[in-house]
Amino acid sequence: MLGTTAKGIGPTYASKSLRIGLRVGDLADWDLFLEKYNRFISVFEKQFSLSNFDKEKELDQFRQLYEKFNGKGDKMIVDGVDYMHDFLKDPKKRIIAEGANATMLDIDFGTYPYVTSSSTGIGGVGTGLGVPPQSVETTIGIMKAYTTRVGAGPFPTWLDNPIGDKI
Repeated sequence: MLGTTAKGIGPTYASKSLRIGLRVGDLADWDLFLEKYNRFISVFEKQFSLSNFDKEKELDQFRQLYEKFNGKGDKMIVDGVDYMHDFLKDPKKRIIAEGANATMLDIDFGTYPYVTSSSTGIGGVGTGLGVPPQSVETTIGIMKAYTTRVGAGPFPTWLDNPIGDKI
């Protein structure tokens, strides 16, 4: 067992790869959102156990977001790539991106299959935010001395001794 909750990033990336995922931009049109939502739920129910799921309550929460995002004044839903590139053009503005998990849990470079579902290294800034590599000015990495896991998987830094027990 990988240690997944089946409620986080794994199912999210699975729905993205299956092209059934819901995106914030879908909330720009309520009727289209409902169509996509219902299709998503029908597929999701077949793939994952949905215990204690209240569809009407969730739809009410989405309806509130729809109204908030599309209310009077400025639209809150924007093209993320355009938005990021506008910031990149302004010399007075900076983008700070934070990532977690690091290389050992990276979907491509980690200890597969005991990994998360995303690109957790610096490359995730390009693939996840649309920021071109040449725009990255500074990278700061923080490393811990040992590898951890949620659930199963290899521990390349495993210490089978009292120090390892304490860690």
